[in-house]
Amino acid sequence: MADVHGGPLINVDESKPYAFAADITDGETHVVLDGNILHPFHLDQFNAQVSFTGKTLSDLYYLTGLSLPATPPYHMTTQMTRDGALYRLHNLSGTVGASDLHGDLTVDVAGARPVLRGTLNSRVLDFDDLGALFRGGNPAMASAALLPDTPLHTERLRQMDGDVAYSVNSVRSQDFPLRGFVTNIHLENGVLDLKPLAFAFSQGKLSGSLQIDARSDVPVTSVDARVTDIKMENFIKGADKAVSGTAEARAVLTGRGNSVHKVAASASGTATAVIPSGHFRKSLAEWLGIDVLNALSLTLTNDNSDTGLRCAVAHFDAKDGVLTSQQFIFDTDPVLVQGSGTVDMGKETLDLHLQGEPKHFQIFRLRAPITVTGSLEHPAIGVDAGKAAVQGAIGLGLGAVNPLAAILAFVDLGLAKNADCTGLMSTAKAQGAPVKPGTTTPRNAPAQGKS
Repeated sequence: MADVHGGPLINVDESKPYAFAADITDGETHVVLDGNILHPFHLDQFNAQVSFTGKTLSDLYYLTGLSLPATPPYHMTTQMTRDGALYRLHNLSGTVGASDLHGDLTVDVAGARPVLRGTLNSRVLDFDDLGALFRGGNPAMASAALLPDTPLHTERLRQMDGDVAYSVNSVRSQDFPLRGFVTNIHLENGVLDLKPLAFAFSQGKLSGSLQIDARSDVPVTSVDARVTDIKMENFIKGADKAVSGTAEARAVLTGRGNSVHKVAASASGTATAVIPSGHFRKSLAEWLGIDVLNALSLTLTNDNSDTGLRCAVAHFDAKDGVLTSQQFIFDTDPVLVQGSGTVDMGKETLDLHLQGEPKHFQIFRLRAPITVTGSLEHPAIGVDAGKAAVQGAIGLGLGAVNPLAAILAFVDLGLAKNADCTGLMSTAKAQGAPVKPGTTTPRNAPAQGKS
């Protein structure tokens, strides 16, 4: 619905601007214009103060033909001028959800497709508003899935071209220690590129690129993400920091579909993460090695002392949404942990097994893997009961012959050696992890146990 007002045409002076006002409503989108046509009867030149509000910026597609992202509710104002096929939006300012947005844009409609160009900035970006892009514009939308399956209007990417730089001075987030964000959004012939795509944390950064190729009915999304100099302790809430160290990682993945869930459920590629060195809660390390007596003692006495983390490496190959571990080593001073398993992005579940091998003598060691299973959002940590039962049955059987022999089933002389951290870091670097020179040397911790 549109309501347009202007002065009486009988009094129009072609040498003077002609004032007009317009009030346009389309669904939940409301646009108000108050301006002047520079030369009456020539509508290709005008200027106007414009305000527009709505449920999501993506709904402006129906009024403008521009493919804008899904967002939370917005309210924006701008000074708009038209000069033939070129529209200019000066001093664009307003809010999108709980975030502010400012900048200048141009829209050129001279070609077969409109072209959007310009620069945008948010002084403060609420991280939930950024996540709303993948949840149909509603940051509070409930979903049974961790990865939203809301269909994205990727087919609209074929309807326009664009090049827009976007930067964020600071990020408001309850879950991540983010400081800023910057990207360049380039859209041409149905291919959307976000490059660079960079998040700055209080320490470290996540950078890379994202591409959505929407030239076919089923879009293809490719992600190349690198994590560098991330401090693990900054991602652990509370004062009790069980793990500390600098993490480096890289994921190169490609998937198909018009939602985040569909892309993840079909993703193929690789993911590698490393912690060259750090510290780890000693009681947790003992539990990983199932040193029951020592771990229980440390836990009951509230011993929060740390032990050395010599290195940690995890490498996964992804195919059709399932990440399968190719290498999983977690080397602490007292225990060498090796793991295996899968992460199913389609079902959003994980099934990992961690086997700890002590480097020192243990009088009571339960030889059973630690399991991490269940949903990605709420994983469960336990012990492989089957393996524990077998070991217990052996001890019981030996006890029937000789009570002292029963103890032998739970004694571990400690045969694990330190991992070759230098070799592991070199391999991880070859697999794509952005390991820096100098981080391939393990910390100076003497090997424990027998070789």
